[in-house]
Amino acid sequence: MWFDLTLEARDGSRHHMRYNSHTSECEGLPLPVEPGVFEPVERVSKSAPLGKSRAPRVLKIQLGLSCNYACSYCNQAVQIGDATVSKLADVAQFLTQLDGWIAQAPEQIELWGGEPFLYWAKIKRLIPALAERFPEVVFSIITNGSLLDREKLDFIEQYDIAIGISHDGPGQHLRGPDPLDDPHKRRWIETLLAERSEKTSFNAVLTREYHDLRALKAWFTEKVGPDVFVGLEGVVNVYDAATAIGTGRFEPAELNSLTRSIFEALAEDPNAFGLGERVDEFYASIQRRRPIEALGQKCGMDSPDAIAVDLRGNVMTCQNTGAKGAHKIGHVADFEAIALDTATHFAFRDECMACPVVQLCKGSCMFLEGDFFKQSCANEFAFNMGILMAAVWHLTGMVVVGVEGG
Repeated sequence: MWFDLTLEARDGSRHHMRYNSHTSECEGLPLPVEPGVFEPVERVSKSAPLGKSRAPRVLKIQLGLSCNYACSYCNQAVQIGDATVSKLADVAQFLTQLDGWIAQAPEQIELWGGEPFLYWAKIKRLIPALAERFPEVVFSIITNGSLLDREKLDFIEQYDIAIGISHDGPGQHLRGPDPLDDPHKRRWIETLLAERSEKTSFNAVLTREYHDLRALKAWFTEKVGPDVFVGLEGVVNVYDAATAIGTGRFEPAELNSLTRSIFEALAEDPNAFGLGERVDEFYASIQRRRPIEALGQKCGMDSPDAIAVDLRGNVMTCQNTGAKGAHKIGHVADFEAIALDTATHFAFRDECMACPVVQLCKGSCMFLEGDFFKQSCANEFAFNMGILMAAVWHLTGMVVVGVEGG
């Protein structure tokens, strides 16, 4: 699908480029083209569910959805009642079951909560056993950073665990207390940064109230230091009514402000907040002519080689869902019966197939429906349009001021 983009140069003159979001053809950007070979991905839908591979590249282990914070936009909040409650003894059973369904070592193992360090006793049993079994695997944990101590930091070092600290800087109160305001908690976060800066990051979510990336950068520079890496989990998606009428409900002017914030941050620093990788991917998609048929969902959980399980062997849509409700898609004991029947690939959504940033967005959350999806789609469009604008600006020195087509 072709789109006509109007660009404005520094002298005020107008220029045009054409871009096809389905074929990645682009007329007007100075990029050499060397078409690649792409295999089409399987497209999941409720009527055409997909299974999972016994050789997963990414293994996500949900320890439980309990948390000591209560984020106002939490994407797990409506799932807590459907989450299983496991016991410490379930770790041994999980490890025993593992031999029965996993055929080779994953590249990455992620441990998820809720707040994962509320499950410290389970982590201490689980990771050493997994590290012994899969010595080359990369471990990662996303945490709010409030429960760190010397014992945990030594464990993190021993097993070389990458740590992402969820923190929204000036918007942190939307998540809960700021651990950086507590001298004890701050001490351990600073110690972690000092000892493992290359494997530790802060990750922020952009919301209606707080999406100014200059303010975000300034906040972390002042509160933590100029060299700390701050990445973005993205823009808030809408999973419940409270978020729909609250921090996830951007007004049109606020969506424009979000786009401008992303664009300006990347115009100043092409690697700002880790978004340079997204710009580079966009360039590569054009250079290699990546077709839309080769794109899976943004989260990657529609892929057979990414699987989310709890400690009782239940398989879920993703790590943010509970296994006692609609998002249980199977069990590892009956592996061939696993069926991802809770998701919809963006190819089956009209708004995605008529979108100029689909190659960047990749469909938002794959299990959202109705108004929640529409609202999340609007937020994602504004976010990804900022990335597209920055990509064009770095190659042409011109600003995208209009998009027509679709």
